[in-house]
Amino acid sequence: MTELDKEQRTRIGKVLEYIENHLDQTLNLDNLAKRSTYSPSHFHRLFTEMIGETPANYVKRRRLEKAAHDLIYEPKLAVTEIGQRYGFTSLSYFTTAFTERYQHSPRAWREGAYLEKFPRRYLHSKKSKQNSRNEQEMNPETRYTRFQWVDLSKVKTEMFPEGHIVLSHHFGPYTQELADTWEQIYRWAEARELITKGTRLLGVPRNNPYITPLDKCRYDCCIIVPSGTPTGNEVESGSFQGGKFVVYEFDEPIEYSRRDILIECYSELYSFWLPRSGYRYLGDPVELVQIRPNSSTLDLDCRITAISLPIEPK
Repeated sequence: MTELDKEQRTRIGKVLEYIENHLDQTLNLDNLAKRSTYSPSHFHRLFTEMIGETPANYVKRRRLEKAAHDLIYEPKLAVTEIGQRYGFTSLSYFTTAFTERYQHSPRAWREGAYLEKFPRRYLHSKKSKQNSRNEQEMNPETRYTRFQWVDLSKVKTEMFPEGHIVLSHHFGPYTQELADTWEQIYRWAEARELITKGTRLLGVPRNNPYITPLDKCRYDCCIIVPSGTPTGNEVESGSFQGGKFVVYEFDEPIEYSRRDILIECYSELYSFWLPRSGYRYLGDPVELVQIRPNSSTLDLDCRITAISLPIEPK
């Protein structure tokens, strides 16, 4: 990824957010360039330098990734409906584009082909339930309790308040390198006395690593700040919608380098808790982050205290 100046990153970042919220609408070059205030040619060049792919390819990839996720976790939605939800105007176009990317049709993916990439089934489907019964009949003495990473007694639902945020984007694997991105936005807020004991630090993984190539994954480092905090073009600002979340808090904060633990916990929440909870997921996960400065080195120790999913009743 090419390093753009702060103003350019901020403008492209706002376009990324617009894309995420309007995947069902027309997202051509002229439309996106207008959001950035750049000319179409200049916007195309800056976007490609920052993201590593053209606006058109990025939009198509995000639509297909969202559809791949919903085909698994939204079993009541028809394949055609999922395609339309993400801007595919016909089933044939959706099927062709999806098959080119994932080597399986949307229907085959939904029926189990996704397991080539995912570690466990989503238990809602009839096929999953039948497989579960077969496993229990074959191994009656070693019945799988399902939850091996998540302690159900610590899973809770709670309301997160909405708020104004400043944020910085990280592109690449969701590992320890994220500390550098956190440092940029944390030091900016700290220098303006915006970091207090009660300040909420939120990490938002925008992609599912089972679906998205690691080098294309995006992670937003967000700090809740008072509404009206002036930012100019120095940092990107936005809003956190808040709402109801299912939250799983760890006994000890997890280092970013242990993404393997986080993925297992997410997978159990999605695959085992969600189908029987009475809720459906609404969007990207939100990670509650703890940052402790090291006074002797000036480094920041960044860890995740809890993971959460936005939800609503089915």
